[in-house]
Amino acid sequence: MRTTRTGLGLVAVLLATGIAVATPHHGPDEIVIEAAQNKRSAVVFPHGEHVERVESCDTCHHTNEGLVSEDDADAEVQGCVSCHLDPEEPDTPSMREMSIKKNPFHIACIDCHKEQEKGPTKCDDCHPKE
Repeated sequence: MRTTRTGLGLVAVLLATGIAVATPHHGPDEIVIEAAQNKRSAVVFPHGEHVERVESCDTCHHTNEGLVSEDDADAEVQGCVSCHLDPEEPDTPSMREMSIKKNPFHIACIDCHKEQEKGPTKCDDCHPKE
């Protein structure tokens, strides 16, 4: 149960590592998000599980509007860090923020998990104690 809960964290911003995905299997099965690691541990994000649950890639990859993995297997998908690690625009959420209201992962993932009434919503669910 713990592994499942930990793995469900951070839906909305897949590819935080900045690696572009161009594979027909909808990207990596798992991603370790550590680019903005500060006071909490890195997050293991089960990308493969989330691919099965969302209607299209742009549910999370908001800059790739209309991207559907079956049709766009060769599309280059930018990682979240390209815009959210050190944002140029002041209104763009930053991965460096720990706040639930300012971090893009916390905003998108926790909101989605609450809406779906499943998935982690507490810090330790995604950031296990080391």
